[in-house]
Amino acid sequence: MKPSRSTYIILALLALVLLAGCKNVKSPEVVKIGLIAPFEGPSRPLGYDTLNAVKLRIQQWNESDAQPKIELVALNDDGNPVLAARLPAQLAQDPDVRVILGPPQGHTAMAALPGLEESGIPTILLAPVRNDPSDMILTYAGLGAHYQKLFQPMLGILPPAWSQPVSQPVIWLGDPLTLAEILHEQPELIPAAGPVAGEEAFQQWAPDVAWSIPWAAPTPAGLPDDFAAEYEKLAGKKPSLAAALAYAATDQALRIIAAAPDYHPGPEQLATIPLPDITFINANLMQ
Repeated sequence: MKPSRSTYIILALLALVLLAGCKNVKSPEVVKIGLIAPFEGPSRPLGYDTLNAVKLRIQQWNESDAQPKIELVALNDDGNPVLAARLPAQLAQDPDVRVILGPPQGHTAMAALPGLEESGIPTILLAPVRNDPSDMILTYAGLGAHYQKLFQPMLGILPPAWSQPVSQPVIWLGDPLTLAEILHEQPELIPAAGPVAGEEAFQQWAPDVAWSIPWAAPTPAGLPDDFAAEYEKLAGKKPSLAAALAYAATDQALRIIAAAPDYHPGPEQLATIPLPDITFINANLMQ
């Protein structure tokens, strides 16, 4: 039986109603946060401490009613400065990457700086570097001068160092292997260190001296009361200082993305992020 003309009209009206309804339904916008960290090699534990903290905060955000929804793009730098220097350009190819986090090691952060500046993407650094590079890069883990000032009352004026050669006493802010090697061969050259002394890789390479070297690290305030428990549930281990810093940085990244026009944060949003205090973690030799 052939449908009547009135049936066609009714079907057409239903189709129009459905189309109108579809126009009113807007899918939540999804933007991305980039992460640069070592996921292979000796510093793999540090990379995954960082990754798990970032994943935890993004997961919590996406499970809430907050907008926009966030995806994570994590790139492995292997703890290698040459590789780290190339990764910002890879992240910059994706227009949906709105903030970059990392690297969490001083030597790779220093190497990545030129690429991060060129990318034009707001960046929250997770390791100390020499100078404030630009208003698009937040030195969230501090500058070498901050560590120098912290140690000065006890050890005098020591220059910060990220790489060899080291010919005078310094505060070491570079990689864990070099830190272990120098402490075994000429311990007087590194009387203090930055966050690198908290790395599992350093503690494995130099277990005989890791307990005694004075070191300092950024310690974010205001973490949720359940952070440690939620992190351990996800990662299967207690959070390190690096994990706490990465979680806090991710929280700030989410906040500035959500507050920015079209979810594109810039220097004005970065400038609203409070910096964590840099404090002594192990000061055994200074007591």
